[in-house]
Amino acid sequence: MTYQFILYEVDDRLATITLNRPEQRNALNWPMLEEVSKALKKAEKDPEVRVIIIKGAGPCFSAGHDLSTTMGLGRRQLDQRPWNEIVGGDGDGPSVWDARARVQDHLDFDLEIWNCWKPVIAQVHSYCLGGSIGMALSCDLLIASKDARMGYPPVRSMAPGEEISLFSWHIGLKRAKWLSLTGDSLTAKEMLEFGVANWVFPKDKLDAETRKIARRIANIDSELLNLSKTLVNRIFEQQGFSHSMKSSGELVSFGPHLKALRNFEKTVREKGVKVAAEERDRPFGGIVGRYPPVEE
Repeated sequence: MTYQFILYEVDDRLATITLNRPEQRNALNWPMLEEVSKALKKAEKDPEVRVIIIKGAGPCFSAGHDLSTTMGLGRRQLDQRPWNEIVGGDGDGPSVWDARARVQDHLDFDLEIWNCWKPVIAQVHSYCLGGSIGMALSCDLLIASKDARMGYPPVRSMAPGEEISLFSWHIGLKRAKWLSLTGDSLTAKEMLEFGVANWVFPKDKLDAETRKIARRIANIDSELLNLSKTLVNRIFEQQGFSHSMKSSGELVSFGPHLKALRNFEKTVREKGVKVAAEERDRPFGGIVGRYPPVEE
C-alpha cells in the first residue's frame, strides 16, 4: 500500500507509523488520519508484528489538527466547504450534525488506538499539541524526548477540547483543570512526574531507546500481549474511560457556536493560521508559554 501522509515500515516484529508532513509540523488532516487508521489495521493483522510505534517526522511529533483548507472532510461531515469557512463565515456556522461529527470522528481515531489488539507506543519529541495529544495519550505507552512539550493551546480561543478528558485520566483533577483553563503545556519532566510519560530520554537517543523497549515487549507472544493489554483497558472501561471521552466530545461540539472560535476562524481566513495562532498565544507568552515560568 502506498501512503501520502505517513511512512510505514516493519522490522524485527515492530511496525512503525511515522506522521510525515514535516513542513506542516505533522498537522493532522483527515487524509493522514485515514492512513494512520489503515496502517494500524494492517499492523494489527500482520502476524509478523507484535508492537506498533507512532512517531513524527521532522521538527516535532505534531502541532495538532490542521487548521487550514488542507484539513479535508471528516468521515461523517456533510457540508463540503472547508471547516474554517463554515465556522468563520457570515452564516450560522455548521449544522448540529457536522459540529458533532467533527469531534466524534476525531475521537474515533483515538479509540482505534486504544482498542487496537496490539500494544501501541507513542514516541514523542518536541511539540505534541492540540489534537495530537489525543493520539499520543491513547497509546499504551508514551516515551518522550527531553525537549517534549504537551498541551492543548486551542482552549484559549477555540473549544474546551475532547482531548482534555484524556489529561483528566492521566494527571488528576487539579492539574487537568489547570491545563484546560490556560492552554499551558507540560514539560517532559512534568510528563514523567505526572504519569503521562513512561520514560524520557535525550532527543538523540529517543529512537534507539524506544525500539529497545518495544523489542523487549515483542519477546512476548501477540496473543498474550493482547490479553494483557485488554485486561488493563477493561479496568478503565469499567470506570468510564471511553464513555467520558465521548461525553466530553458532546460538549466540545458546541465549540463552533462560541464567539471566540468564530472570531479565531475569521482571523484565520483574513490573516492565515500562523498569525491567528500568534495573536491567540501572545498574552500567554507563546504557544507553550507558562506562568510561573519553567525551565525547558
